Amino acid sequence: MVNLKWNGKLKKEEICEKRHNIAPFHVLDLYPTNSSDLKITEGWQNLLIWGENRAIMNSLLKKYKNKISLIYIDPPFRTGGDFNLKIQIGEDGKFVDEIAYEDKWDKGVDSYLSFIQERLILMREFLSNTGSIYVHLDWHTSHYVKLIMDEIFGIDNFRNEIVWAYPAASAKTRKFFIRAYDTILFYTKTDDYIFNDDPNIYMEYSDRVKNALKRDEHGVFYYRGGSHDGKKLSRKVYVEQEGTFPRDVWNDIPYIRANANEYQGFSTQKPERLLKRIILASTNKKDLIADFFCGSGTTLSVAEKLGRRWIGCDTNYTAIHISKKRILSISNSNDIMKWKLKYDKNPNSFKIYGLNKQENLNLKSSNLDLDIQQDHNIVSIKLTNFSYSKDKDLPAKIKKKIKVFSDFIDYWAIDYDYKDDTFNNMWISFRTPKKRKLKLKSDPFLYEKSGEYNLSVKIIDIFGTELIYSFRIRI
Repeated sequence: MVNLKWNGKLKKEEICEKRHNIAPFHVLDLYPTNSSDLKITEGWQNLLIWGENRAIMNSLLKKYKNKISLIYIDPPFRTGGDFNLKIQIGEDGKFVDEIAYEDKWDKGVDSYLSFIQERLILMREFLSNTGSIYVHLDWHTSHYVKLIMDEIFGIDNFRNEIVWAYPAASAKTRKFFIRAYDTILFYTKTDDYIFNDDPNIYMEYSDRVKNALKRDEHGVFYYRGGSHDGKKLSRKVYVEQEGTFPRDVWNDIPYIRANANEYQGFSTQKPERLLKRIILASTNKKDLIADFFCGSGTTLSVAEKLGRRWIGCDTNYTAIHISKKRILSISNSNDIMKWKLKYDKNPNSFKIYGLNKQENLNLKSSNLDLDIQQDHNIVSIKLTNFSYSKDKDLPAKIKKKIKVFSDFIDYWAIDYDYKDDTFNNMWISFRTPKKRKLKLKSDPFLYEKSGEYNLSVKIIDIFGTELIYSFRIRI
C-alpha cells in the first residue's frame, strides 16, 4: 500500500503516547427538555462540548471507545481563506459579518496533514465494529486525506468517494472550469458494517422517468417497450420505490441559501438533507453519532430528528451557542422526513460541557439592570437595561446599528436555584436567524417551597460573550 509522507508526520504509537493528558470536563449548562415522545435511551443525555477536539476526544475515549456507530466530520479544507459568520442585531434584519474561523496553516500542507491524521487515528478507536466514518472535503486536500485514511482504516475498508454536486453560486473565473462539488470519503471500520437499503435515502427519478410513470389501482408503473415478430409490444412494469438507489454522485441536494429555513448564518453550513441520507444509510435508531467539528450543528439536528443519540464538539464557542439554539428551537424547523412540514417536537435533554471553567466566559464587560417582580412565591423577571462599560471601544459598524439596549442581547435564561456552577436553563428566550423577537419579561415562576434561593440570570450577547448575574431571593 502507498503511504503518504510529510515533514512532522508521527507514527500511530507516538500519537497514542499523547493520550495521558486527559482534560477534565466542566458541566456548563443543563437543558432538561420535555420530550417523552422522543425518549431515546433511559439515562442518556446528548452532549455538546466546547473545546479543542483532540483534547476532547482523548477525554471521551475511555468511556466511548468502540461505541460510536457513525462519525461525520466537515473539517477545515485548507483553503487559506477566512470564513464568515453573520451576526444579526435586533429584530429588523440588521447584521454584520465577522470571521468565524481562519483556514490558514502557517507551516503549509504539512501542518494540515498532521492535524487531520492525529484526529482520524483517534476517531477510528471510537467506531464500533459495525461503524462508519464520512469525511467531507473538497479539491484542496481530498487526495491527500484519501491516502491517510487508506493507511488508518485500511484500503479494503474504503467504500465510496461520494461527489456532492451543487450549482456554483457566483463563479467569476474564466481561467479554469468552475468548481461545483465537494468530496465525501466513506470508510468503515470492518467488513461487517451497517448499511441500510432505506427508501428514504433514494434519489428522485429523472424528469424523463417521472413523466413516464403512471399510477393505477395496483401502484406505480411504466410501460416497457419491445418487439416480437416485427410487432411492437409494451407491458406494464411496476416499481416498488418511487426513486432510485443513490449512486456516488449526489446532485439532488441543494446547498444552503440565506433564505432557507435551516440557515444559521455560517458560510460553510451543510444541508440537513445531506446528513439525512448518510445517517439513515449508516445507522439504526438509538445509535450514537459524533461530529467533532460540529459548526452550526447540522449533524446534531438531523440525528435528533431521526431518533439517534449524539455527541458534538467545536473549538469555537459561537458554534456551540448556535448549535445549542438550533437544538432548542428544533420544533420550528423542517421535518426531515416530510420536508414541507414542521418537525413540531421538543428535543431530548442535553448537557453542555467545556474544557474551560465557566468563569472563563464571564467577562464582566457589561452592566445589566433588571426588575425582579415578586408576589409571595411567584416570581417574574423583566430586563430593563443592558449596556457595555467599554461602549466607546465597540466597532463603529456595530455601534451605529444598535437602537435599543435589547439589540445587544441574543439569548437570556433563568436558573431559579443556581447551584454548583452548573446553570440549569429553566426559562429561556433567544433569537434565531428566522425568529428575531426577544421576550424581555419572563413567564411567572412558582416556587413550591419556602426558603432562600440563588436566582441567576444568564445573558449571551451578540458577540457570544456569556455573563451570569446572581441574586439571593427569599420565598
